[in-house]
Amino acid sequence: MEEKKMNKDIEFTDIPEGASADIYTNLKEKLESVQQFPGLYHFKFIITGGLDKVEELRKVLPDDEFLEQPSKTGKYVSITVKKQVQNADEVIEVYKKTGEIKGIMIL
Repeated sequence: MEEKKMNKDIEFTDIPEGASADIYTNLKEKLESVQQFPGLYHFKFIITGGLDKVEELRKVLPDDEFLEQPSKTGKYVSITVKKQVQNADEVIEVYKKTGEIKGIMIL
């Protein structure tokens, strides 16, 4: 049996903007090459739009663990959300939903 090479080098530019099916196909392939499914996935966000944006994010991921780290200047909050996911499609759906929230950068 061939062992799958795990490459953890997904770049910020790999996260798609817009709704192009080709972009999401590319992201799905990259996710499947670096992540084992089902498993725990760490979503990372930077919030610059205020605390109300954190609440909007919690509505998308209501039952998941949030780790918040405010910046030293207080201008933004770094958030890691730990979520149990079944497959790459579930990860992409979360990115699509959170991408609709203004004031949130997806990392």
